[in-house]
Amino acid sequence: MSPLASVRFPSTRSEAASAASACFHCGLPVPAGGLWKSQVLDEVRTFCCGGCLAVAEEICSAGLADYYGLRTEVAETAIGREETDEGLYDREDLQKTFVHRTGPHRRVSLFLEGVHCPACIWINERRLRAVPGVVDATVVYASRTARVTWDPDRVQLSAILASVRRIGYRARPLDASHRASFEREGSRRDTARLIFAGVLGMMVMNLALAAYFLGGAPGPLPLWETFGRWAALGGSAVLLAYPGQDFFAGAWRDLRNRRAGMDVPIVLGLAAAWIGSAWATVRGSGSVYFDAIAMLIFFVLLARAVESRARLSAAAALDVFATVRPAVARRVAEGGSETEVAALDLSPGDLVRIRPGEIAPADGVLLEGAASFDESVLTGEPWPRLRRPGDGVVAGSRNLDQPALIRVTRAGESSTLGEVQRLLERGLASRPSSAELGDRLSGWIVLAVLAVSAGTAGWWALHDPSRAVAATVAVLIVTCPCALALATPVGLTLAAARLAAAGVLPARMSAVEPLARADTAVFDKTGTLTLLSPRLAAFEAAGGLDGESARTIAAALERDSLHPIAVALAAAAADTPGPSAAEVDPEPGRGVSGLVEGTRWWLGSPEFAGGGLALSGRIESALGDARRAGNPAALLSDRRGRAALFVFSEELRPGAAGLVARLKAAGIRRFVLLSGDPSGAAERLGSRLGFDESRPGMTSDAKLDWIRARQREGARLLFVGDGLNDAPTLAAADASLSFAQAPQISRLSCDFLLAGEDLGAVVEARNIALRTHALLLQNVGWAIAYNVVSIPLAAAGLVPPWAAAIGMSASSLLVVGNAMRLRSAGVSGASERPSLRAGARR
Repeated sequence: MSPLASVRFPSTRSEAASAASACFHCGLPVPAGGLWKSQVLDEVRTFCCGGCLAVAEEICSAGLADYYGLRTEVAETAIGREETDEGLYDREDLQKTFVHRTGPHRRVSLFLEGVHCPACIWINERRLRAVPGVVDATVVYASRTARVTWDPDRVQLSAILASVRRIGYRARPLDASHRASFEREGSRRDTARLIFAGVLGMMVMNLALAAYFLGGAPGPLPLWETFGRWAALGGSAVLLAYPGQDFFAGAWRDLRNRRAGMDVPIVLGLAAAWIGSAWATVRGSGSVYFDAIAMLIFFVLLARAVESRARLSAAAALDVFATVRPAVARRVAEGGSETEVAALDLSPGDLVRIRPGEIAPADGVLLEGAASFDESVLTGEPWPRLRRPGDGVVAGSRNLDQPALIRVTRAGESSTLGEVQRLLERGLASRPSSAELGDRLSGWIVLAVLAVSAGTAGWWALHDPSRAVAATVAVLIVTCPCALALATPVGLTLAAARLAAAGVLPARMSAVEPLARADTAVFDKTGTLTLLSPRLAAFEAAGGLDGESARTIAAALERDSLHPIAVALAAAAADTPGPSAAEVDPEPGRGVSGLVEGTRWWLGSPEFAGGGLALSGRIESALGDARRAGNPAALLSDRRGRAALFVFSEELRPGAAGLVARLKAAGIRRFVLLSGDPSGAAERLGSRLGFDESRPGMTSDAKLDWIRARQREGARLLFVGDGLNDAPTLAAADASLSFAQAPQISRLSCDFLLAGEDLGAVVEARNIALRTHALLLQNVGWAIAYNVVSIPLAAAGLVPPWAAAIGMSASSLLVVGNAMRLRSAGVSGASERPSLRAGARR
């Protein structure tokens, strides 16, 4: 049945276009005879031309069937397949379903067809970035996706798609279901070719084995061997034409783009072996290498199948974020009526009903009904969160028990789920130096192999022509740039999936190496080692200032701040309407000042807000008690006698108590606490948790200076912080982690984001990084060592072509298999956390 059979069409002008006399797609008259027909929605629909039929099929197969529900006019007629693939996507109404607007620019995620190795990623990324008007383009190897940002005033999406087509690939707007279907179809095709290569290759190998054991007598070849050679000649030709066709297509694409890719030496080796063997068969004398051809095709296909399985395994985990968001939402009108709308059509301010078992389609604030939400797909934490009216609900979380009504705050790509997807894509696009080394060396190795093979052929032609073909073929086949190119992408992709499953979002995968090599862990205190929002535990006022006024003034001054103390002050005054503040002047690490109802107030540390003010006895006593207990305190004053002291109690984050011991077991040697809190609370907390050094009263500049000084001494630093003032330090550290709830500038400055609140995820991130770093070094080292040893041996004639085929394929299989160990590598606490896929099912 046609792909159109799954499309629902509105009963508007589209229905009129589906009449027998009008084209189902464009509405134009159908020529007599109605040659272009397809069964749609259990009835035969007619099209005016093959182009309209192709366009409609393309719309549905690309997952863009919503176009027919969104359009208010019938489509223009289609002229041919090229417009189907490219020009169609320039339509504004169709772009609503897959293009995101970011200011003057537009962004789209594209699925790339024809990509089968890291070199394909390299050339597609550079091709996209070279298109005039493209602002940025990053390609992710695991998912074969490209994220492209462009200026619509300078270039159209169709031109971007055409640029990919012209280098031999195909791009289309990303749809998770279409990609899954494409991958399944590709897997079935590859499996069929692998089986075919195995079955036919066994016949060719049997003929070769017979010659090995029964041949070798002087004189003309016996009739059975002659027949066997001709049979193997035909069998190997079929192997080259069907299972081996991708090698030739890839080599031709590489040469057309003036690039020495990994398929080039494979194709040259296969061609040289087959042509030399064919000539020996025709002559009736000389060596043949049909067995090597059969083995090479089978084992290379096997290696690529294993690599593809590893890549898809990681991509499946990362795809959870793309598939968990529901396609439709229940929007509630003013009168209470509900209407199903596309989730992409939601806007801030919309009211949405989420029934038990349904997934939140957007971020929002809960208005009615207390309900438990499973957020494990985002945080990796198994326990549901109880949300009450006024609490936030994040996109991608599943309502477990009660109907809930939310007011949308962020929808689409602006939601938390959208940010997570962008972070993962950005993180996978950023790779460590070992990955870059592999990419650079693999291209040079191909060129070096071509040069060595040419030299080998010339040397043996002069000294022993009978061995020239075998030695040259062995050199071309034995080389394994595939192993070097695959040494890091597969491992990094699997590591990213493991990190995401542990609730750690990799913003920059290039930081995996620094995280693994870090020897000193540096932590902020408030909001990092302690919970984000401390609780107001005590209050004292003086100078005629009452508690309600003090709380509203403090909340006004801190209204735009995300500092934990500010959040606690805002929560303390949540039920009391208050004034707004003007001329607010924050001083990081000290406090904030501003005008409230014409009076300037200072709020912050007693030294900052007091300004020489003589504090009352009760405030002095409460401040002393707070400092002795290690509780943070904030002073509010107008420096003319009115003052109030807010004392807060802090609670440790989950996982903080055993953090030092677990990180020591993971290889961290020194622990330092840097806090802006000037009291003794930082030192007491550091001593309690086992830190080697605690430094209170550190401003953001002081933290940054301390970090840089330690780096100059040779320390490799891991920094964990969450506040606005931690952003410079997060950016300066060798590796850094922050929280998903941190201010945006902190999230942009760090390398990894903790989606949950448990600091145990820091240990898991470290363990995954250690494992990943070790495996990447093993893979790169093995790939380089294998090529350094095998190529000279093959050039010396010590490696027969069949052994070269086994060695090359085994090298690739070893690299991919080693990387696959990341899927089951035990990390701290991993067994206590659900997988992303499990979280998506609940």
